[in-house]
Amino acid sequence: MVSSFVSFPSTSRIIPVLITLRQLSLQRGGKPLFDNVSLTVHPGWKVGLTGANGSGKSTLFALLRDELHPDIGDLDIPLRWTLAHVAQETPALPTPALEFVLDGDAELRQIERDLLAAEAAHDGTRQAELHAHFDTIDGYSARARAGKLMAG
Repeated sequence: MVSSFVSFPSTSRIIPVLITLRQLSLQRGGKPLFDNVSLTVHPGWKVGLTGANGSGKSTLFALLRDELHPDIGDLDIPLRWTLAHVAQETPALPTPALEFVLDGDAELRQIERDLLAAEAAHDGTRQAELHAHFDTIDGYSARARAGKLMAG
């Protein structure tokens, strides 16, 4: 649980504010994650966020992305801003992981599509050319290489 007030020395000039949390409290599943937290972040500041598992780091980002709302307190963020993030969990895909990795090789996938079209057109000459190109790019070992890549 985070229960703190973070402040920095004030200056005589007015500094624009990017993010403000004022007396913010939030519980998730009956567990208090934030209790009366206040924080101000100014443009240009570089802020690191660390903490143990379950301490509320992801929840704070969910608040900033407007996916959650505080139980009590205020969160002020710019009306127009871009917050980039990478999800902790990737959504389930209908495509098997190996196929997803192979999809990253655009040339391989194009040759495979072209081969299917040449086969459907009964164009043996084109098929031979494509198989030669497939061999040149080591396409016959692509699945094995993708599997190794996935295994680390």
